[in-house]
Amino acid sequence: MRASAQAVETLRVSTAGATTAATAPPGPEAVRRRVPARAIELIGLALGIAFITAVALGHSLSNDEFWSLAAGQWMLSHHRMIGLDPFSYTESHRRWVTDEWGSELALAGLFRAVGASAYALYAIGLGGLCLVATRAYVRALGARGGRVALILVALALGLAGVLVGDRGLDFSLVWLPVELYLLTRARRDPRWLAALPLLCLLWVNTHGSILVGLGVLIVELAWSFAPEGLAARLGGFGRSPHTGAIAVALVASLVASCVTPYGPGLLLYDIGVSTNGQIGQYISEWNSPDFHSLAVALVFLVPLVVLVACVHNRHLLVLEGTLGAALFVEALRTQRLVIYLMVVAAGLAATLPTREWDPVMRKLGGAAFAVAGIACLAAPAVPAGAVSSSLPVQAFNDLRAHPGRVFTEYTWGDYSIARHRATFVDGRTDLFEGSVLTEFFDVTNLTTNPDPVLSAYHVAYVVWAPATPLAEYLQRDPRWHVVDRTPVALVFARR
Repeated sequence: MRASAQAVETLRVSTAGATTAATAPPGPEAVRRRVPARAIELIGLALGIAFITAVALGHSLSNDEFWSLAAGQWMLSHHRMIGLDPFSYTESHRRWVTDEWGSELALAGLFRAVGASAYALYAIGLGGLCLVATRAYVRALGARGGRVALILVALALGLAGVLVGDRGLDFSLVWLPVELYLLTRARRDPRWLAALPLLCLLWVNTHGSILVGLGVLIVELAWSFAPEGLAARLGGFGRSPHTGAIAVALVASLVASCVTPYGPGLLLYDIGVSTNGQIGQYISEWNSPDFHSLAVALVFLVPLVVLVACVHNRHLLVLEGTLGAALFVEALRTQRLVIYLMVVAAGLAATLPTREWDPVMRKLGGAAFAVAGIACLAAPAVPAGAVSSSLPVQAFNDLRAHPGRVFTEYTWGDYSIARHRATFVDGRTDLFEGSVLTEFFDVTNLTTNPDPVLSAYHVAYVVWAPATPLAEYLQRDPRWHVVDRTPVALVFARR
């Protein structure tokens, strides 16, 4: 009887305690309901795409978009690859290797479907895919919630100005985070490496930066050969143990990179262009950066801070750390590589130590996101296909009824193609490397007498910016006279 009474008594005490706990008022932590991590990530993704959209809708066409579209339209119309150059009179006898032919066809096909809106849609679509791929990549490295959102927004801020250029470069900003994602997953399951040859096949046929993609694979393979203790002593991690599988993937990717309309010649052409000193001398994005611009300084500073933080914490992904250091040094020599540095920095940022945000910081972050979203919605837009005010539109309008070869500024040659006037040179610098490029800049800088060069190429008109050395020279040259003056350009005709 006593044991039974004790059992009943014990049961009653336990039940009373449970009832009290269940009916107790919830604490403040239970009342506050946090936004799910995935929802925060999607908000960051949406805000990043919104920013790219705002920049794309406010962007006026200026340079490479013109010849990219013209090349794609030519291939669609003729149902074949371009052979001899159809857009210049100086290199019309020379084969133009269109190493971005896939991206040019994509832009031309989109233009055929939706008209001038294709320019913005091209940038928005590829920019969105870049952010989607980056989100998958940083999540594979363990980032969640607010960190993912901040990474995506920061990346959009850094890349938007590049994406609106509507070039094959935009595709490379999709392929690189996809490659890094595949390699991250392959460290646990090497079957993910099987997708790399297909990725390289797409990459080589859309942009010459396939060399970056192959370089990433080589670095991953090199670290897999390194002793495991070496990475640990350097504070590194993420070394792949699948050396054989990576080697096979690299060989297969090299083979896939030779599957182009030009065979392996396209890959060799990309190597030749990337090592050509003359091309690098004249293309601004291939030169050292100008840190007088705050935006340029931040684009370099943010990845550097992230890299230093990873080294300081002795928690450094060996692949991304190596790529980050190499790209930073090379980007100081040729700033075109900084866009890839930003993508690599996203992976490094994903591995930094986590820190819980307090309620005030969460509210401030949410308010900042809301204000940024409103700013994107309120950003001014220009009509689809609008041309930059810095281009000589009126001058070319006045030349419509006057056939003849035109000599115009380097940055105006692309627009000349859009107006169906053959060029001396244009933004396809790799096509003109050699004597033509030398002659052009000799005339531009007046390091030679312009008349023999212009006469040799039967130039009938010169469209040039006023108050420049060449314009001043031609105004005093009896063989030339001004036939049109516009706010942007002077038009000279041969007497």
